[in-house]
Amino acid sequence: MKNKKNIADENKDLKNSKKKRVIFSLKFKFSIAIIVLTVTIISSMAYYFLQKETLLLTDNIKDNARLMMNTFSAVTQTSLGDNDLVIYDTINIFKQNKSFRYAYVTDPEGSVIISDNPDKIPDNSKDEYLKKAINNDTVKTVLEHEIKDNQDENGKIYDFIMPVYSRLNDSRIAIIRLGFSDALIRDQIKKLQNTIIVIALIFIGASVIASFILSYITTNPLKHLSNGVAIIATGNMDHKITIRSKDEIGRLASEFNSMTLELKEAKNKEIESRLLAEQLELAKEIQEGLNPMGFYNSRGVQIQGYTRAAKGVGGDYFDYIDIDDSRVGVLISDVSGKGVPASLVMVMIRTVFVSSVDQNSTSVQCKNIVTAVNNSLSADFAIDKFATMMFIIFDRASGTLSFTNAGHGPLFCYRAKEKHCTVTTLEGMPIGIVDEASYLQSSTRFDAGDIVVMYTDGITEMRNSNREEYGRARMQKMLMLNCEKSAEEIVKTIIEDVEEFRGETPPHDDMTLVVVKRTE
Repeated sequence: MKNKKNIADENKDLKNSKKKRVIFSLKFKFSIAIIVLTVTIISSMAYYFLQKETLLLTDNIKDNARLMMNTFSAVTQTSLGDNDLVIYDTINIFKQNKSFRYAYVTDPEGSVIISDNPDKIPDNSKDEYLKKAINNDTVKTVLEHEIKDNQDENGKIYDFIMPVYSRLNDSRIAIIRLGFSDALIRDQIKKLQNTIIVIALIFIGASVIASFILSYITTNPLKHLSNGVAIIATGNMDHKITIRSKDEIGRLASEFNSMTLELKEAKNKEIESRLLAEQLELAKEIQEGLNPMGFYNSRGVQIQGYTRAAKGVGGDYFDYIDIDDSRVGVLISDVSGKGVPASLVMVMIRTVFVSSVDQNSTSVQCKNIVTAVNNSLSADFAIDKFATMMFIIFDRASGTLSFTNAGHGPLFCYRAKEKHCTVTTLEGMPIGIVDEASYLQSSTRFDAGDIVVMYTDGITEMRNSNREEYGRARMQKMLMLNCEKSAEEIVKTIIEDVEEFRGETPPHDDMTLVVVKRTE
């Protein structure tokens, strides 16, 4: 049982949590939401039925009018001039239709010869619709249109006009016209509206009552939950929220109780996480120090490199080293995966590479160094770990560039004399897959002005917000546009273009770029 001190503390916490006044309660919002939803549904259904009923009534009037027009046309064709009384009788039958407004027959020039109301002959001299039927000899079907009802300010008339042709030849003998008011439609719609209003009021009243009942049942546990959360928010992690309901709210209360325990543990984990972040940042600084970030510019050769890990530390590595007075070597490597595991493998590669070059400085060959790295590390690699690598050596004395490829990709080179780029392919197994793998070595000319670009997938496969890749073609374009610049400036220009292409999209892989340029 709780002692008096605990009860007093909880009351104090609850009092502090109520300082922030609720302007619109959840119960009020819930009730309004149900009412608004009910009104919206009823209004939508009412609008739909009114529109559908209007269309049905309109189509019914028009269908009846077309039938009457066909009857009217046949009677006029057979009786006009011989027995006009039959036409009058037909018009009288039409008058029994509640929507009927007028009917008359004109001669081919538009003068009225028979009318439903002989005392009120319409003036057709300015009737544009009748003129259209008179002036167009090709019209043989019913012309339909709507006109304003001069006798009813809110009404309109569905007007139908049709030429009548002689049975003996194709000459026009008359023009018939019928008009039907929409008054019947409006009366029916008004009755339907009144019915819908009554039904709507009944449903809205029921929804108001139901909304208050449902909101109370639903929000009362939430109110209790809110008060408990407010107490926890003050820092009282020992408070337990008790809700008897077995629904989602009761489950939520249970989750909050579990959360308070986890929050206590989270404080300790936060301290550990900060320590780990500091250590990771230190590891990043150490790893960046392993890559020669300075600008190499010595005896006709310029070398500049850039690397950045996608996740603090990574598996990309590059290095350049003077082998002897005439030769300079450049290495680039990409370890599978990212993060700390990849960075550890990268350190292993660097250690073996530097050691192999130092021990064999007088007889260093590209294939020998790559073979030494593979033989030293393949047994230590995990099953799912491997690394691609390319090692090149430029000999100033001979002007040749030797290279060995361990699954890294082609040698990408800009030729100054031809002013275009070449891609030289040399196959080779990635490091760490097969013990005692053999590697090939090839060589090519490297003249003044020529440029070699070495890169990892993080450069060419960089994606933007549209999931488009940067690609080697774009990198080649940037290289050719800036081929006159120094290796340092070329690296800076390409990296800036990659970053601009990426935009706000986070990098998905480590990115490394090395540019080697012969200046003399």
